[in-house]
Amino acid sequence: MLVTLTVEDLRQVLQEEIRSEVQAALRDLAPREELPHFLTVEEAKVLLRVSHSKMYELMGRSDFPVCREFGTKIYTDKLFKWIEDNTPALQKRKRSLSVI
Repeated sequence: MLVTLTVEDLRQVLQEEIRSEVQAALRDLAPREELPHFLTVEEAKVLLRVSHSKMYELMGRSDFPVCREFGTKIYTDKLFKWIEDNTPALQKRKRSLSVI
């Protein structure tokens, strides 16, 4: 089946897709605004839904956003960035959107 679109039709489809993705991203960001700037190890563990041992394994990684200046805390913003950078499904989605 061959579908023919005018430039205007294609533009409208792309705008709808972009609008939908932006709205989804904004919904994902809303709860982040309610989080503190730093998370305790327990808060991060609950947020990530990982076990105690997995949390400490993650914190042992050199690229994990942990701060040990005033106790062990996790940078909230950097944690979400780290998740995006280290999740293959999110990376694949970003690459496919960049093609558009």
